[in-house]
Amino acid sequence: MTASSGEARSRWRLFAAAAFATFVAMAGLWSLPPLDRDESRFAQATAQMLETGDLVSIRFQDRERNKKPAGVYWLQAASVSAFSSVEAREIWAYRIPSVIGVIFAAIFTFLAGRRLYDERTGFLAALLLASAPVVAAEATIAKTDGVLLALVCLAQWAFIEIYAAYKERRKTGWGTPAAFWTAHGAATLVKGPIAPMISLLTGLGLTLAERRLGWIIRMRPFTGLAILIVMVAPWALAIHVATDGRFFADAIGGDMLGKVGEAQESHVGPPGYHTLLVWILFWPAAALIGPGLVHIWRDRAQWQARFLFAWILPSWLVFEIAATKLPHYVMPLYPALAMVAAHAVLKDGDRQTTLRKLGALTYGGVGLVAAAAIAVLPIILSAAPMTAVCYTLAAAFSVATLWTASVFWRGRAGRGALYASALAALYAWALMGAVLPRLDALMVSPKLSAALDDAGLHPIIDGGDDIALAGYSEPSAVFLIGTETVLANGAEAGRLLANGAVAAAAVEARQADAFFAVAGPRPRALAVIDGLNYSNGKPVEITIYVPAQRDSE
Repeated sequence: MTASSGEARSRWRLFAAAAFATFVAMAGLWSLPPLDRDESRFAQATAQMLETGDLVSIRFQDRERNKKPAGVYWLQAASVSAFSSVEAREIWAYRIPSVIGVIFAAIFTFLAGRRLYDERTGFLAALLLASAPVVAAEATIAKTDGVLLALVCLAQWAFIEIYAAYKERRKTGWGTPAAFWTAHGAATLVKGPIAPMISLLTGLGLTLAERRLGWIIRMRPFTGLAILIVMVAPWALAIHVATDGRFFADAIGGDMLGKVGEAQESHVGPPGYHTLLVWILFWPAAALIGPGLVHIWRDRAQWQARFLFAWILPSWLVFEIAATKLPHYVMPLYPALAMVAAHAVLKDGDRQTTLRKLGALTYGGVGLVAAAAIAVLPIILSAAPMTAVCYTLAAAFSVATLWTASVFWRGRAGRGALYASALAALYAWALMGAVLPRLDALMVSPKLSAALDDAGLHPIIDGGDDIALAGYSEPSAVFLIGTETVLANGAEAGRLLANGAVAAAAVEARQADAFFAVAGPRPRALAVIDGLNYSNGKPVEITIYVPAQRDSE
């Protein structure tokens, strides 16, 4: 193979990995409504930045949101300004940074895998990462994690390039260290210390394994510190002044350290939580992770294997130890797992092992449960389930899952990995593009917004007066109905409606008695919205009321 043909093949693989990641990342971009609770909190805070022009402070209605830095809000604001408008409340425009983040994560995973091993490893690792269910889900949610994944991949790719040059006794220029530190500056502005922690623990693991520190000089740490200060300090100073120091007290003391010490918002899990979930959340690689870990342990004398271990193990332990656990917390470690899995494929070839057979059974079991969800969810959560369509999809995915599992079972790991990646991508489109958007029992906020619009009372669409919500305060409702939406209890909503302070009150059934006790002459009911509040698992029945005098209008 000539150098030019090799370069052409490399470019094709890079393009194919990016195109595949784009396909997966867009599965739920337009189809899913605003999700509760984090996505809608992020989107609403971004909308308020655009409404007020204040790009420093982060607020949800009149409350400070001192949890994450402003980086992702700026990206979302730029996306909304470029592709939509704040008045349109089109959630897809807020999701574009997450989509782009996942695409770049696949690109840098390819580059990292190529530098560690070869192009085939990088290409397969990129496909496995992009098709992982947790990555596909985070690509379609407007918050920090898709962007963070890209920045971690960029930083770790640069780390690999620098460390490889050190091991090979080659000179390191300024470009790669600058990319490393710039990635960390951006990641700090997006989600605080997570990305720096991962690189720091990676470096610590390498140092403990090799007892050498010469590579640190290649990182150009003093230049890096200057880059971090230039990137982070201006906003850090501005938010400190704007909140009288409350941002860092809340973000570090309340949010970050609080998550380590005790579970927040009931996000708790047992020891091994992330280890148990990885087989589901990284489903395409479920048959390959075990063999991959065995291989890099056997290859631990090689710096490539040590680097992957150092990337995965220390940070994984930190996430397992932390009291607060959410499934996506370990996602920045999945690129390394993807490379571990891909390396096992190319190392073993078609050789059968007991561990691979166990992995095939795991892959098949998870896939069958996922296929069943396509048929079962509409029956439970849809008033008009698409029985024939859903059963057909479920049957098709079941057959495809069993076929792919059989490929893994027979030892054809390379072919199985490609099939598994393609099947997971199609599953993401089936679930997020076709099934979830039609589960009308979950669409409480969209139905509420539509009912207000039908009555000509929507504050954003119709230019109506403010609305009070009693007993239902999900962030998606605030995002869809407007920043000035009043979140109240039944009695407060009744007083506001009686005094003419709001045009309508949307009252959940549990708050109805308190509402009627102070609402004056019996208000008129315009519409009833029922469904399931999936944030707390409780059924809801919301009635929209207007003053009684509207009967004569």
